[in-house]
Amino acid sequence: MELIYILTYNCNFRCKYCDINKHVNNISKKVIDQSLIFLEKNNFNIEKVKFFGWEPLLKKDYIKYIVTNFPKNVKKNFYITTNATLIEENFMLFARNNNIKLTFSIDWNSKTIWINRITKWWKDLSNIIIKNTKKYNDFIRINQVITSNNSKDFFANFKFIYDLWVRKFNFLPEYYSEWSKQWLKNLNKWFNEIFNFYKEWNQFELVNLENYSNISFFNLWLIIDTDWSIYWTNLILSWVFEKYKKDLILWNIFSENYINFQDDDFIRSYIDKTWNILEIEYSKNILNSVKYVDLMLNNFCNKMYFLWNIKD
Repeated sequence: MELIYILTYNCNFRCKYCDINKHVNNISKKVIDQSLIFLEKNNFNIEKVKFFGWEPLLKKDYIKYIVTNFPKNVKKNFYITTNATLIEENFMLFARNNNIKLTFSIDWNSKTIWINRITKWWKDLSNIIIKNTKKYNDFIRINQVITSNNSKDFFANFKFIYDLWVRKFNFLPEYYSEWSKQWLKNLNKWFNEIFNFYKEWNQFELVNLENYSNISFFNLWLIIDTDWSIYWTNLILSWVFEKYKKDLILWNIFSENYINFQDDDFIRSYIDKTWNILEIEYSKNILNSVKYVDLMLNNFCNKMYFLWNIKD
């Protein structure tokens, strides 16, 4: 099971592909303290703890507090996804000392850098992101988002990041948007190009293989929201699904009882409920095009996994 802490809905970027409803809504220390009690009491089988923002490093002190005080009876594998603009030496030292895996969200080469990224400080932040990526390349992973409007430069963007000596990649095609046939061809072409690049003994790790889900379109993750509510899907983070939160909520961190996540009836019911919402909010064209995107990504991951086994 994976646990996600939502620390804040605020961010210093406004990326076009991010559908989070950005606003100043932060987690409190009271919620954090109660969540730690809740986790220790219920002893969930948690394998990963992830900090989401929409820029989690806006709340570095809370990250440090949670990591330091996390229940000893729960596994401690921490992950942070960040846009890399708020990185500083003291925090990176803390991350290294506590074995926190950091993922920098970088999608671009210098030509396509601001197709999807929006911020009024773009020139300064561009230099900061590149500087931090170069400096910490041995310690970080890269989350490379591929969208319809940058898919034609997918391989060039990958190669740009690779040449910064990054060797751990998570490829994330944009979901819940309609992809044209040409954009899908671009995506497939560059997945094949990256596969061939690896076959030529250019080494890198594919982080996607750690994040495998047997459910397409969404993951089943335990979410602790800023208001102490608890959910079991990451879809509630999207502004599209905010109006369905009351239908998808499980309980809150003050609850005495919790749901059995191993129960087949519960799992089936929750998946069906989430799927019904997806079909209400998105057209068949969008859902069908995303199926192709998901299939391409899965095929790429399977080929890479097979090739790794051969090389090993």
